[in-house]
Amino acid sequence: MSATLELTRPDEMLDEALLEDDLKFDTDEDIDEEVDVDIAGTEHGEIITLLTWHLAAHVYPNRLGRLFDGQTSFLIGGTTPYRQPDISFVTIERMPERTAGKAQIAPDLAIDVVSENDRVFDLERKIKQYQAANVRRIWVIYPISQIVAVYKPDSRKPTLLDIDEEFDGQEVLPGFRLKVSALF
Repeated sequence: MSATLELTRPDEMLDEALLEDDLKFDTDEDIDEEVDVDIAGTEHGEIITLLTWHLAAHVYPNRLGRLFDGQTSFLIGGTTPYRQPDISFVTIERMPERTAGKAQIAPDLAIDVVSENDRVFDLERKIKQYQAANVRRIWVIYPISQIVAVYKPDSRKPTLLDIDEEFDGQEVLPGFRLKVSALF
């Protein structure tokens, strides 16, 4: 007994879906309200890319853990139980296997790059939530002033590093060092 596998081409699937009215496309005429979307700019994206590249070059060869991008949700509790840092890191001891879905732990390192759309109140709330969830290090990068604020779970005030200084992974990312100027 042999089975026959029928393949459907993508254009045939689209035609079929349109005939069944499963897919609807909005045209400019259908939209009568202005959509306000907070989208980060190119500088924000480039800083994230540069820092991820530097981190990955240290994390993976040394088998320290895993890095995640800003699409990954981590459980941190509070009124907004999940957060998505721009970059996050979890040590290999805490997350040794691949998982699917939202991470049910807080990261060891949460990194946020401030964009022009960020509100101070929201940023402060996010930092407090990270601290309450015992995120071991929080790096907040301010592109306009070219500084990095480093928070610990038990500190009310961050350590501020300017463009001529260097930040490191301390006990969270042993051996990682980077000049702040490498991000700008």
